[in-house]
Amino acid sequence: MAFTLKSPSFVQFILHLARLILLSCIAAIIWSYVRMLRQRRTLPPGPFPFPIVGNVLQLASSKPWLQFKAWSEEYKNPLITVWIGRTPTVICNDAWTAHELMEKRSQIYSSRPRYVVFGEVTGQHERNQVLLPYNDKWRLQRRVMHSALNSQVVRGYRSFQADESRVLMCDILDDPINFAHHFERYAASLVSILGWGRRIKSQDDYILKFAIKMMEEVTTMQIPGKFWMEAIPELQCLPSWIYPLPSQLKSFGDRLRKFWWALDLEAAARPGSNFSKTLVERKEEEALTKDDIGEMTANLIGGGLDTTSSTLHTLVLGLCLFPQALESAHRELDLVVGQGRAPDWDDLDRLPYCQAVLKEAMRWRSVTTLGGFAHAPIKDDQYLDYHFPAGIHIYGNLWAIHSNARDFPDPDSFRPERYLDEKRPYPTKTGHHAFGWGRRSCSGQFFAEQGLSLTVARLLWAFNIQPGLDDQANHGFKGNEIKLDAWAYTDYENTQPLPFKARFTPRTEGIEKRLRDDARAAMERLEAYNYTSQVTLESLE
Repeated sequence: MAFTLKSPSFVQFILHLARLILLSCIAAIIWSYVRMLRQRRTLPPGPFPFPIVGNVLQLASSKPWLQFKAWSEEYKNPLITVWIGRTPTVICNDAWTAHELMEKRSQIYSSRPRYVVFGEVTGQHERNQVLLPYNDKWRLQRRVMHSALNSQVVRGYRSFQADESRVLMCDILDDPINFAHHFERYAASLVSILGWGRRIKSQDDYILKFAIKMMEEVTTMQIPGKFWMEAIPELQCLPSWIYPLPSQLKSFGDRLRKFWWALDLEAAARPGSNFSKTLVERKEEEALTKDDIGEMTANLIGGGLDTTSSTLHTLVLGLCLFPQALESAHRELDLVVGQGRAPDWDDLDRLPYCQAVLKEAMRWRSVTTLGGFAHAPIKDDQYLDYHFPAGIHIYGNLWAIHSNARDFPDPDSFRPERYLDEKRPYPTKTGHHAFGWGRRSCSGQFFAEQGLSLTVARLLWAFNIQPGLDDQANHGFKGNEIKLDAWAYTDYENTQPLPFKARFTPRTEGIEKRLRDDARAAMERLEAYNYTSQVTLESLE
């Protein structure tokens, strides 16, 4: 009998093939699940995972760091394990445990695990220092970044940091309603001057608006279990007409690389010095690609924008809710600096309470709730009774770490004085982990701390800061004081307060005059950085 598409033999063949494929898939799922359950015995406790999806369906859709802390308390263990599909993810909810793994054992726990959405689909895992595994390419980029951001070099940036701080004070004086926007402009301008030699002059600046939107998207991608592709990596192989997200992300990633490189070339062609210009000039010497350069300069604004602006935003909320902290800061500033001039660099070492206010803002509501991207061991490692395989995801839950009552008594209160006790036990000298751990700690830490230290001191010196009023307008305060919510924060991994009203009143007329005079002189000095970029995503299409 002829073998045709309609013949019984062909139909039977197709049915047998379908059964074989189905049975093979079921066998693979069972084998994978048995392997998960075996591996689960050697890992910290956590919710029981389901086949294929792991714990994804059990994860909170918003602010999972709260859930991770609750699970840690439920299992009475600083370490918990959640499964993103077939991949185990360990969450450290204790400062000492996280310090032991990612700081003391940093020679092991300094790599990155597999990221599908932000890594493989966009290509970031092959070129961006933040996602690169612990290899020679990562070491090269880290060394180059360190050459521009180490503790000695950043002292050379004090001039423009101080001047932008002066402009910020006057911006708040003139337009206190939009203080959060002023913080964003200020933060972006600092890293833009460093990276491209140009200021961000207003909230309407294209780069600023683009960076804010980009960071919202990026920090959403960082949250464990947010995308099904992380749980089921095979989804990235589907045709775009079935599942278009991978191709959309890849296309946007390609456009983004062209955008950063175009900004770098524009900056390199301008007079004066900037990080982009230095990298372009050293491109051959350091064996850097244009993608390497673009990613490194992009990381400046990616890391610097939220760290600075969100910390200042949280600081204002903390001062409004706990006014005694501002009163104590005013007493210290009046004693050390007086009211005739603003604090300057030489004053900072004599302002321990003001510096404690900054540290408390970084602890009270840490910007990176999960400590950024996960660490991963480069080889199998044993910790206590647990076996961590190479490549496993390990996060430090800063929300839990910084609200641990053992390390931070009365953790929900904004209490800067806790940092005045030099003998207070904590695994780091800074007293917090806002900048991460070990060799993966934030490259821009010294730059951020330097700028924030002066800006916070000046903000405290200049203003009485209070909750807003229900009928508030610039220079026309009236109405009843608004009750602020200490827990009203965004649900991005880089978190910040939801919009709220606050009042900024100059402490004296003399201080107000000094703020305006200082800002006027600062604007003249910053004039060299005032140019408008011609680069946009649209211009490159």
